[in-house]
Amino acid sequence: MRGLVIFVSVLVFMASFGFIASAIFSEKAGISMENNPKQEAKQLEFSTFTSAVCEKGKDVVKCRDEFFVNCNGTISKAVDVAECEGIKVEVPKALGFATFSSDWKDPRQ
Repeated sequence: MRGLVIFVSVLVFMASFGFIASAIFSEKAGISMENNPKQEAKQLEFSTFTSAVCEKGKDVVKCRDEFFVNCNGTISKAVDVAECEGIKVEVPKALGFATFSSDWKDPRQ
C-alpha cells in the first residue's frame, strides 16, 4: 500500500511539474489566448422557451403556447429555425392552450 501511495505521489508531482513547465514555456514564447484568435472561445447565447400567443375573436380570446428560440439575441419561432450556430433545433409540441371571455385583460401587458 505504501508503494502505491508513493507511486501516485510521483505521478502527481510529474503532472504538476509538466503543467508549470508548459505555462512557463508558453509565457516565454509569447503564446497566449489573447494573441491567438483561433484559440478564442466564441460566446454563444442560446436558449429555448415557450410563450403564450393570443388571438382575439368575436366573443373569446384564444391563447396557445408556442416554442421560441433565442439564437445570439435573435428570437424566432422554433419552426422557423433549423439550426443555431451548429445546434440543431428540433421542435417539441407545446400543449398548453386556454380560452377566455372577450373582456379578459392579459396581465403581461
